[in-house]
Amino acid sequence: MADIFLSYASEDRDRVRPLAEALIQRGFNVWWDRALSAGQDYAAIIERELRAAKAVIVVWTRGSAASTFVRDEAGRARDEGRLVPVLLDRVDIPLGFGAFQAEDFTRWNGGANAPQMQLLEEVLRAKLTGRDVDGSAIERRRRNLGARIRLVSLLTVIALVIGIAAGGRYLFAPPEADVRAQLLQLLAEGKLTPEQAIELAGLLESDSLGMQQVSLEPGQPAPGAAMSEPSRTTMDEITTAAPASVSEAEFDSAARQTYREAFLALAQHPEARVRLAVAQMAQPDAREAAVQTMWQYAQNNPDDPLTDEIYLLCGAVGERTDNPLGQRALEISASLSQDPDVWQMLSRSYRRMNRASEAQAAALVSEGVEAQTAGRSEEAQTRLEQALPNLTAPALRAPVESRLGEIAEQRGEWDVASTRFAQAFELREQTAAQQPAIASEAVIQADAQQLVRALDRAGRTQEACNTLREAQAEHDVATPDQALLERCRQLRVQVQPRVELAPRLREQRTMQRAPIQQTAPEQRTAPTP
Repeated sequence: MADIFLSYASEDRDRVRPLAEALIQRGFNVWWDRALSAGQDYAAIIERELRAAKAVIVVWTRGSAASTFVRDEAGRARDEGRLVPVLLDRVDIPLGFGAFQAEDFTRWNGGANAPQMQLLEEVLRAKLTGRDVDGSAIERRRRNLGARIRLVSLLTVIALVIGIAAGGRYLFAPPEADVRAQLLQLLAEGKLTPEQAIELAGLLESDSLGMQQVSLEPGQPAPGAAMSEPSRTTMDEITTAAPASVSEAEFDSAARQTYREAFLALAQHPEARVRLAVAQMAQPDAREAAVQTMWQYAQNNPDDPLTDEIYLLCGAVGERTDNPLGQRALEISASLSQDPDVWQMLSRSYRRMNRASEAQAAALVSEGVEAQTAGRSEEAQTRLEQALPNLTAPALRAPVESRLGEIAEQRGEWDVASTRFAQAFELREQTAAQQPAIASEAVIQADAQQLVRALDRAGRTQEACNTLREAQAEHDVATPDQALLERCRQLRVQVQPRVELAPRLREQRTMQRAPIQQTAPEQRTAPTP
């Protein structure tokens, strides 16, 4: 039995993982439902661990504040004097819990030695030893540590702005207006105080950060400028069009946007070595070592939720500087990403290496993704099908097959969709077997769920249930909806009772089309590793 029970909404699992790991690193015995495995009685184990814990950390977020299960666990901990609330989002804590001081982790950097962790440890030690928490002493420490947090936040933001500016001069040159917009965004998100924003704005106005606007070559789009929407074409025009290609201007536009977004995300990464490598991207003498550092981290941590951004940054910078890792990073990004810009950059990379057919295929995929996003499914299908023959790597064929499956799914062509999803799932498994360091369980689970849903909709429910059972054994895939779970039970196929969409699939559904209707009620579930 563990001393500390972590209560949180299942959708926040990736955000809670660093907290659990930091607590363990500081010597605490922690239980969170990441420890559950297939075949266990989830409800009974959760009940037992909740009852045995001496302290219950309730992680309040937008998701958990609306979760009946989290509120129920928090209520029991409150009534028994074991409640330790932690705030990851700035949300209104549900009625009945507002009187309890929540430790503010909204600016936490993910480190086990961060000021927030020191304060949380003091509260937890008091709970575990049964002594009363000295409220006045805790409040004094909270104020002192709060001052340190604000100072660290200010230094981080200044480093971030300097990094963007320096990287911009060398590589993609975000204009001053874009940096000011980022300051406003940080201010709106509560990551920057008004005083800090005013101070940084003053630095920008005085040019203390050395901001410079880089002139562009004639005809080159402005940094961050949106690409013009392709015109609607007939199918005859699509099939007889000239070979797809990516111009240098298009590559530069895609690379700038990718660099800016990945830089901003990774500058706040919990790992200090990643943040340092991000800053070093703007330094010519340290850039190659920084790419190596980030590449190695991504290879060793495939489940990090920011792995996509790491490969994107390595790809954008590496390709611009002719680093061989650039193309490899772009290939991995293309296998994971929903972004047509990644395929544009990969097309240019192949063209630079005289791999003309692969360059054309990557450009076609980029066009197909854009067409699908814009709702031009017929054009998207044509482009993607044209690209497939020249994509030989399983990791690159898989996302294309999956997109073709989505197009068939939108049309209600469930047999075609199931064939496409089966191909995607098989290719993902080949990639995992050949290159485990770049395999993403979230993507594999999404492809498996898409396959299972398509088989079920095609009337092949027995096959869907058997496929689900096998996918659960290999990849801990959840059942995609409650109705299918019931049908599998009726067919006497033993599948896990956990019902949820894989995170990657939820993201795709949100971004690309109307949300899929689910019949599953809210339930506490075992996690997806």
